[in-house]
Amino acid sequence: MVNQSPANRVVSPKSAVTINNRRVDDVTSGCYYHPAPLTRPRKKAQAPRSASPVNPSRVDDEALDASASRGDGIVPTGPQMGLTSTSQPTYLGSTSFMSAFHHNQRDMSLSTPKTAHASSLRKAWSADFTHVLPRLVQLLRPLRLYEDLITDKYHRSPFTVIPAPLVLTPLRLLRNHWDREGWPQEGLGSRITQNTATKLIKVETNMTTDQFYRLFTGANLRWEFVGLIFALAGLGASISSSSPLFSLNGKDEISSEAFAMEMAAASLACIEICRQYDNVNDLVVWLHYTYFVLGSNIDGETNHHIYAQFGDLISCIHAMGLHRPHPPDSSIPFFLSQTRKRVFAASYRTDKNLATFLGRPPRLPYHYCDVELPLDLDDHSLILDRLSLDKAVRQLTPDGWGAFSGGLRPATVIRLRYMIARLREQVMELSLGRASVGSREHELQITYQECKRLWDRVPNEFHYSKRSWEVLGPHLSIISLVIHLEYLYTVFQVERIRCGESADAMADLLDSAMQIVSAVTDFAKQRDQEGSIREQYTWIFLFYALPAAGVVATELHRCTVSMVPLPCSIPRSRIIRDLNLLASWFESASPPTSYTHQACVEVTQVIIKLLDDTLDYPPSGQMAHGPQPGTGSRPTPSSGDRVRESSHSIGVSLNVYEQSETLPNVDTLETSEDFLNWLDELGLETSVPEFFRWQ
Repeated sequence: MVNQSPANRVVSPKSAVTINNRRVDDVTSGCYYHPAPLTRPRKKAQAPRSASPVNPSRVDDEALDASASRGDGIVPTGPQMGLTSTSQPTYLGSTSFMSAFHHNQRDMSLSTPKTAHASSLRKAWSADFTHVLPRLVQLLRPLRLYEDLITDKYHRSPFTVIPAPLVLTPLRLLRNHWDREGWPQEGLGSRITQNTATKLIKVETNMTTDQFYRLFTGANLRWEFVGLIFALAGLGASISSSSPLFSLNGKDEISSEAFAMEMAAASLACIEICRQYDNVNDLVVWLHYTYFVLGSNIDGETNHHIYAQFGDLISCIHAMGLHRPHPPDSSIPFFLSQTRKRVFAASYRTDKNLATFLGRPPRLPYHYCDVELPLDLDDHSLILDRLSLDKAVRQLTPDGWGAFSGGLRPATVIRLRYMIARLREQVMELSLGRASVGSREHELQITYQECKRLWDRVPNEFHYSKRSWEVLGPHLSIISLVIHLEYLYTVFQVERIRCGESADAMADLLDSAMQIVSAVTDFAKQRDQEGSIREQYTWIFLFYALPAAGVVATELHRCTVSMVPLPCSIPRSRIIRDLNLLASWFESASPPTSYTHQACVEVTQVIIKLLDDTLDYPPSGQMAHGPQPGTGSRPTPSSGDRVRESSHSIGVSLNVYEQSETLPNVDTLETSEDFLNWLDELGLETSVPEFFRWQ
């Protein structure tokens, strides 16, 4: 931070407020925020996205130039940017995806360079409260940019939770207000704080959306909504299809990553202000949820700060009673009631993702919740007049499903994933909970039957199939695929538990695993995908495909060595083809650019080695006894031949395998459970934020 001399400060006693018992002076005209930190002069590859100040004037431009010239950026640019995190590792349980990559000297370790950019950014905001409000106010100036980013996000992402009109309309009203009234020269931060501290968001039965918007936008602007704007803009920048460079003052350029970090830090500052005034309302819940998703993308979901922030979201949900049905005499208007159900359902599913991902108990247990699924209506139907809304509701099925109409609505996605999350919690209880043997067997059977019946409650048109790629297009097809994989992987986990109880369940486990492999190979076969799509969804392989493929490869190897039939309904030849196709995807993809991709390559190396040893069995020393079952009569290739053959699958990554001393000896992976246990004991000193972009 750059210290400002007293001579450079303009303090208005009337605009002073308090944050965390410290005096804060709102000085918009003398703001010390540098609008484009983490930048340096660079040649323009393309025009950056920018926005002119609302109702610009010469005075406003001069103020902005003065702010930029002082160079007081929010993001530290000095030596502290190179500091590494000193936070202690936190607990990861047995179901944890991350535990598959937790450092263990006995197994492989994927080292990851760590930076403390996001952590330093948060500290920079909180180090000197004197400048917090002016910075937040200054960040609000390029409102048109935020509106464009958020609109684009809603257009491109079917995984939105808060209905589009409830964000985009009040955002447009705010911009129109400042177009009409002019940008305030001073005191704006104090007025927003005053609204936040003294005015309640009181919901009434017959409240219209316009009445609802007036509670937090325009002259009644609140920090909850300001923070939500920042958080959504940060998410919008992360998926933006246009320029990767952004400008907040029309001059300096900032990368999308740095932009998202600033938006996250600013939205967190808004959360801290709201926390001071003990605010708990719908906007606070929206802000907490959106910040968590954005923060997970930046810091990683294993970061304790992010984990704690999600706990704050759950606390707000409980405090507002969103986990229970509204009483019959409730004063909640329809559009807000449906939004609350959407937010709860999405938070419940995120809780199960996070609990499974970290192997920790869920914070939002179904046992204490009783909330109906949101109706499968599109976003704009929620704000229709009463007659039009009644007509739209009558067109739903008795179970609340809407017509397919050639796509998936956000509400459809929320409903499907919530249903699967309920099953995942039951599986977590079997994996992480404690129960007597008799109770465990009973619960296992109930969960198994629930898994089999789940898809029967979903209309057939919402089921994933190979035809989805022709009907829905790439983006919606991937969404349908992810939902399908979430369901299959839940069944896969149940089958894994059943195998621990009875060896007779192995056939069902292998069949479930091959269903996952086959579904992911559908994705791998889509050669016309954009490179960005391929990179964005690599985590699908890490979380779903590779554990399942490893189980099949291990059992195939075990049965070959033991000369016993493979207990699977899928032909051996097809299994080998699909596993090889899965591995070859990483050769055809671009070179590893993310830690997720690198992790996939290293796990794939073990699967390829299992396949090599299976196809090459028996070793050359045993060939005098003649061909062995399942191997045919082909000669055993030399080591060089095997390298060339396997290189066809995963390219240069095999050379890494040949040189590595940290990967396991496949001879020790005698069963599929050994492979999964190996995954549970690996070490990747990072997280996979791509996974949480889908929250």
